[in-house]
Formats: sequence, structure tokens, C-alpha cells
Amino acid sequence: MRNLLVILAVILFLAPASGYIGNMPFEWETEGQKLMAEFNHTIEIAPGDDYYIHFSRSGIETKFTVSYASNLSEEIQAAIARSPGWMQRELARQFEYLDSRYADLILNADKRYVDEIAFSIAYSPVGSVPSPEVIYDNARFLYENDGFLDYVKIIDVYNGSDYYSTIQYRVLENGSEKNFTCPPAIYYWFVVSPRATIENSTYVYGKFWREYVFNHNDIGYPLLKEKLSGIKYMWDCKSYHPPAHRTWKESMASHPTAIEGVNYWVGKTITALATGDRPGQPNVVAHEHNGFCGEIHELSTAALRAALIPAVPINCLGEDHVWCEFWERGWHEFDEWWADGGGSIDNFDEYRYGWHKIMSALFALKGRQFHI
Repeated sequence: MRNLLVILAVILFLAPASGYIGNMPFEWETEGQKLMAEFNHTIEIAPGDDYYIHFSRSGIETKFTVSYASNLSEEIQAAIARSPGWMQRELARQFEYLDSRYADLILNADKRYVDEIAFSIAYSPVGSVPSPEVIYDNARFLYENDGFLDYVKIIDVYNGSDYYSTIQYRVLENGSEKNFTCPPAIYYWFVVSPRATIENSTYVYGKFWREYVFNHNDIGYPLLKEKLSGIKYMWDCKSYHPPAHRTWKESMASHPTAIEGVNYWVGKTITALATGDRPGQPNVVAHEHNGFCGEIHELSTAALRAALIPAVPINCLGEDHVWCEFWERGWHEFDEWWADGGGSIDNFDEYRYGWHKIMSALFALKGRQFHI
């Protein structure tokens, strides 16, 4: 057993007023900073138990639960039990705010989909979990897209209650074919996550982005699924600059890889400079066919993840540029210039010596969190 002393210090900067937090009177003032209230409580927390504290202007609420799922319905507990053990605690916390539709989704899903569905629920921001329909389609199209791709495959590893999925992929390195397995954390956060960048995970044009960017093309524009069909290698482990306005034949002659295929597809899909509303949804970017680096990195991240290639959006707000990176035993630059103007693959000194930009700070997006 452990003793936990919880002390909350709430500092408020509002108009002069008075009131109560719990049973404690408080007041605040606008000049300077002043400690307005303290909440002190000593409790014993047994291993596996949780103690929650929620505070707002209306007061402080506390909640003690014996075992992290014991206060949930039997249906929700069964859904948690069907999910991998390593995510069950986060899933239980999320279910404090969700209805039984999400439990039904886990209980009735194909066994292959369960961990991807449970992860998407457990690690979404509290209060911002996508709909059950979106979460299901996100998992379903991981496996459906997998069926069309030769350079990668999803594998399921069963190790009792701590089972997980990841991807195995093939590269061409110094003329030799090599196969590698992606760390599960990279797979879940940078392939499975239902958010490509900071967009709301929802249907646009009646489709979720993982399905739309892979299976849809407007007349006169390339189809991503078709371009990736038959490609044997994720990457050839080479740094290079794809030329502007290249043909598909030129692309495959120089770099017959999925990385080049996606880069080509992005360039031929966003063919004009940005105009209009500057959308933040991958489906809208793919349909409107215009954009600057913001739209390009949104669509690139979505396309790479739809192609089962781990991808992360990178932001350099101080120097006004964003791009994305893909993972292959480490992170590698993936950029496409405006209006099919060429691009850059794995050239991390591109912006310093090519663009003469000294980057002040870089932020990567993980779900909806910023990481330096």
C-alpha cells in the first residue's frame, strides 16, 4: 500500500469575486498572483487501483475506483478484457467517457482488427474519440490495403494477453534485398493512428482518408493503389532529389520503390499552388489538387500511412515550412515541392544548405500531441 498526499493549488485570474470550491471559501483578484484554494487529502492506493481528481470553476470532484475497470459495465469490462493487456488501463480510462457502442465494436470485430480498434479508442484525446464507424473503417482498410501491397505485410504476434500487430517490410540496400520488422510502437502511432495530422477524424466525401486516398482518383489524376501495385521494395535506402515533372517511367527506372511511388503520386495530385480555403483534410486536398507545404505534408502523411509506411508530420513554424518523414530503421525526410516541382528524399541538410534556413525548432505530431 502507498500513502499519497494530494495538494492542488488553484490560481485564478478573473474579475474580483468570491465563492466556494467544495466546502472551502475562496476569492481572487486581478492584480498579481494569489493562492486562492488548497485541496488536501491523504489516501491509500492499492496496486491496480485508481484515484481521479477533476477540478473546474464549479468545484473539485474526486473519484476512487478499486481496480481500473471495476466501476464499468460488464460489457465494457469484456471489451477491455478482449483487448491487449498493455493498453487495457488507458482503454478503461477512456471508457469512463464513452458509451457501449465502442465496447460493441471491440467485442464484435474480426480478431485481427481488435488491437488497432482498441488502440484508436484508448489513445485518442479524451472527449475527442472518433465515431465507432470511423474507428472500424480505419482498422478495416489497414488490412484491405495490405492485401494489395507486395513490399509490406501486417503481422499479428500473439503472446497471451499482450498480443500486438506490426508490419514487416522489404528494402533494397546496396543491391541486396533485406527484410525488417517495425517496432510495434512505431506501427501503432504512425500507421494505425486515425489522425494523419491535426484534422478531425471523420468522413469527407463519404469516405475515411485511409480508404479515399488509396482507392480514389479524379479523372486525369493517378490512383495510388495502382501506382503501388507490384512494387517489391519500400525504399532503396538512397538519398536523392526527385526531379520536377517526371514521368512514371522515369520514376520507376531510377527508384522502383513505394517511397518514390507515393512521392510521385503526391506531386501529380497536388499540381497547382494553393488557392481558396486551404483545407486541413487529406480527402479535400486530394480532390482540390492545390496547396503549399501545409497541404502537401497533410496528403503525404495520409498517403504514406495508407500505404502502410510509418509517417510523421514535421513542423518548423519559425521558418515557415512543414514536411513529413517516414520510418525505416529511423526517420527519413520525405518532401515534395509545390506544383509537381520535384522533391527531396532523405536529405536532412536540404533546408540548411539548399534553402539557407536555420531551423529554430522542429515539432513532430504524435496523435494530437506536439513533440520537440
